[in-house]
Amino acid sequence: RAMSTFNGGILGQLQSFPVYLTRLPTYVARLRYQLRSRRFEIAGPRGNMGAKVRITGTLQISTGKRVAIRKGVFIGGTGRLTIGSNTAINEDCIIGAYESVEIGSNVMIAARSYIIDLDHCFDRRDIPIADQGYSIAPVVIEDDVWIGTGAVVTKGVRIGKGAIIGANSVVTRDIPPYTIAAGVPARVVKERPE
Repeated sequence: RAMSTFNGGILGQLQSFPVYLTRLPTYVARLRYQLRSRRFEIAGPRGNMGAKVRITGTLQISTGKRVAIRKGVFIGGTGRLTIGSNTAINEDCIIGAYESVEIGSNVMIAARSYIIDLDHCFDRRDIPIADQGYSIAPVVIEDDVWIGTGAVVTKGVRIGKGAIIGANSVVTRDIPPYTIAAGVPARVVKERPE
């Protein structure tokens, strides 16, 4: 009887030890999110955060539940960043929120994408561009949007619900809901089927 307890107890735990090892990165990512999100205004439950995520500035951040911020993401600014539930921001993305960047729920942002609500002014020739200040306008990405790898979303843009942005596209104007946009600058190439 003692032997069966030994086999079922300790040996059973040792046999399941590799399962713990496979789950370890998930636990570490969740712990990292819990520690780093203490500076957030609102931090939804069950989020996770990859290594080497940088958050700078006096940004006010609010997240929904199950938000994933992957390895190497850079978030900065002095405004407000809102991220809805079940949204994933993948590796090496850059988000700059100097007024407001609002990202909805169930959004997928692929690796190396760039979202910013600020741009340099360049209206005058007699003053260097670096000295002309900035133009700022909010960015809104509605629910269920997929942004492809390397895409750029510029200031003042609204991407409608269910839209898809092609890889390496530059979004400079609003994209209607349930459309597919691609190119530089991005333009609607087709509508998603119903």
